[in-house]
Amino acid sequence: MDKRLSKISFFDLLLLAELPDHKSLRSLSRSLGIEPPRLTKVLQSVRHQLQFEIIKTSSHGYIMTAEGSHVSLQAKELLRKAEEFIPRKSQLLAPSVTYTVGGRGFMNVFFSGAMIESLQAVNVTALLRFMDLSPEELRQTATEGVLDVALHLEDIQWPQTWSAAEVGSMHWNLYVGKNHPLKGSVSKDELLKFPFARSAYWNGRSIAQAADPLPIPRSERIMGHEMQTALTAIEIVQHSNNVALIPNIIARKAEEAGLIRSLKIRGLDPIESRIYLSVRSDKISQRLFRQWQSQLKGLLKE
Repeated sequence: MDKRLSKISFFDLLLLAELPDHKSLRSLSRSLGIEPPRLTKVLQSVRHQLQFEIIKTSSHGYIMTAEGSHVSLQAKELLRKAEEFIPRKSQLLAPSVTYTVGGRGFMNVFFSGAMIESLQAVNVTALLRFMDLSPEELRQTATEGVLDVALHLEDIQWPQTWSAAEVGSMHWNLYVGKNHPLKGSVSKDELLKFPFARSAYWNGRSIAQAADPLPIPRSERIMGHEMQTALTAIEIVQHSNNVALIPNIIARKAEEAGLIRSLKIRGLDPIESRIYLSVRSDKISQRLFRQWQSQLKGLLKE
């Protein structure tokens, strides 16, 4: 190393870097927060260390010498690189892998907390990316290798690189707002006097209508508002006379809070759906897969 640099400090570099941005030493001293006499003393020390003139002064201020302009540019570059000298907290954290989880919106809402807690339980350092997908989108993204984990209601025939397990079941119930005329147990004819909120989604080309498991043909229903997520359906029934078919696992809190009410339709059996958890075996360890199964099963039994 050049001996002339042995006593140059970071403050000296800061002073050199700021010199071209000012016209007078008084202005520079205010910027650096030091008194003019001390600034002059520091400049003289730096000039002595470097063994060449940095500025030329006059009654109007100062101008940079050629050597001074050069070291000023180098000082700015050294200070920029020095920002990386002290590591940030984020840089000290172990790099983590991200697993992409695909499922219908209400399933991600209901299961995401338990899945995150499971990572901690088995000491897995990873991040989860939850993607709200229609059944059609889920199959497509899984086939294209985008997904690592899938939450689904359909019994999907996965490739051999995937493992699947049933983690429980849920019910689809018909819900209305707290002030809706329908209450408790109603007949099919009474139900059909009110509009049904319908599920819709964008399939990449147009708005598509999603099928639902309610055993009443759509041709017999009055068309109501449309939405993509169960959380939006809950809002719709609260603020309209619409009836909506919503998974009980996501409607439970709103019902317990008295914001919505469930209906029982005389002559119609309860609608139940099985819930599956599937993972890519080459990405997700069996230990984490088992932990997720246990957590989700416990959550569905509550």
